Amino acid sequence: MKTLFLGILHLLGLTLSASPVSILVNAPTYPGQQVVLYRYLDAFTLRMEPIAHGRTDAKGDVSLIAEVEGTERALLRIGDVGADLFLRPGSYHVQMPKPRADQALPISGSARVNLLFLDLDHMDVNALVSDLNERLDAFVAEDLATDQDAGMEAVSKVRSGTGTMVKDTARKQPDLFLTPRWSEARVDTFERKLQRFYAGVKDPWFQSDVEYGIAGLRLGPRANDRELFERYLKDKPVLYDVPEYTRFFSAFFADHLMRFPFRTDTDALLKDIQEGRTDSLKALLAKNDFLKSPRLNELVLMTGLYAEQGNAQFNRAGILKVLQELGDRSAFPEHRAIAANMLWDLTSMTAGTLLPKLALTDTSGSPMDMDALLQGPVCLMITGIRGSYGEQELSALEKLRKEYNGYATFIGIALEDSPAQLATWLRAHPKSGPNWFVPADRQQLLDVLRVRSVPVLFILQGRVLKASPGPLPSQGLAAVLHGIKVKGDEEQKLRPDRGVPPPRR
Repeated sequence: MKTLFLGILHLLGLTLSASPVSILVNAPTYPGQQVVLYRYLDAFTLRMEPIAHGRTDAKGDVSLIAEVEGTERALLRIGDVGADLFLRPGSYHVQMPKPRADQALPISGSARVNLLFLDLDHMDVNALVSDLNERLDAFVAEDLATDQDAGMEAVSKVRSGTGTMVKDTARKQPDLFLTPRWSEARVDTFERKLQRFYAGVKDPWFQSDVEYGIAGLRLGPRANDRELFERYLKDKPVLYDVPEYTRFFSAFFADHLMRFPFRTDTDALLKDIQEGRTDSLKALLAKNDFLKSPRLNELVLMTGLYAEQGNAQFNRAGILKVLQELGDRSAFPEHRAIAANMLWDLTSMTAGTLLPKLALTDTSGSPMDMDALLQGPVCLMITGIRGSYGEQELSALEKLRKEYNGYATFIGIALEDSPAQLATWLRAHPKSGPNWFVPADRQQLLDVLRVRSVPVLFILQGRVLKASPGPLPSQGLAAVLHGIKVKGDEEQKLRPDRGVPPPRR
């Protein structure tokens, strides 16, 4: 009854109050590791925010408590691996498995595993969604088993690589299209089977996920777009937090700006984007009768501009202006939040923005305030201090620091070490300089700085990012530092005292 009530409130667009969720995590292969629970802020940018922190004990156990509203997609991260799950108020008991032996562990911590749920109710949303995904994957794989060339890519588009594809047995020639379309009869039959199988599930959120999972199967190069629009989008609520809905919406309106207004009203579209004319852009989209609805119209505009922000034909400043206006004044609160996330994604840690506050400790384990060091030109390097690649860059940085000391401040952050380990390393490498620190929370630092690989170097003027990222010590940093030196020498010459302090009296 509680699940049904939550689902009805969601579909009616009513606000849900936050309620607690507790997660007991068992991770025996991750003792003493930092644990972070994130929520995804929206399904279009996939921006996340942490909602709970903890650290596993010697047995690998930790308990987390957070607040959630309705059904929220989340990521549980322990050390260098993470697992997706859905959260609703209540309690969960999960086990984090270790990744496969051949699975890469990127510095961003994005290597994914599948959580094992212990004592999970078979009607829980996680169990239901997992079961549905398996059935959708099996339907896709059944038809693609004899078309490996086309099928493997199609499966990845449908389900981001989950499930196992059957090997090509017929050596069939690749199809023209990589995304096939099955006969209406087969999809209809499969839909009826799913409806009968899930008939006892009185959860509107999940039933919507089923409906749009089927809708995704109807997409394809020979699909009738009008029929799909009439059936699944026209006069229907926009289900921002239902995975299969957002997947279907994104696929249905993929490249819409380029396929319609760009072809029919090229000059007007480019001019309106350049000048950031939100209302004019909406009017262009509304020429397509699929986008008469203000909500759909605006969402397609936002997602279209966000997807095309790297298109050289579109003015980036104009795109940012439109997103800023929608973030400030959209009539739809969901769109204000999504636009704000898009702006954050496109502007955070870019040149001209301020370096976020960083929680660091020095070699004694004491908190370090970097403000005193962020004066004038600064080279901030984030790296592991072990490994051949890191050692190569550290050696190059050491030479540059010696040559340009006094013209720039050099700061290093060692990711993988404790304060004591860093102190030991610095004693063995005295020429590396004094300004070395470790993050108080490694994963939080990576999240804040949006670091996806190391070593990485940022060039700042005070707290302002000038190059983000900048060239590495072995790959062009010398030229940047030479320019800083030349500029500094010129400024010294222009000073009345020529840079020489007055004599003491």
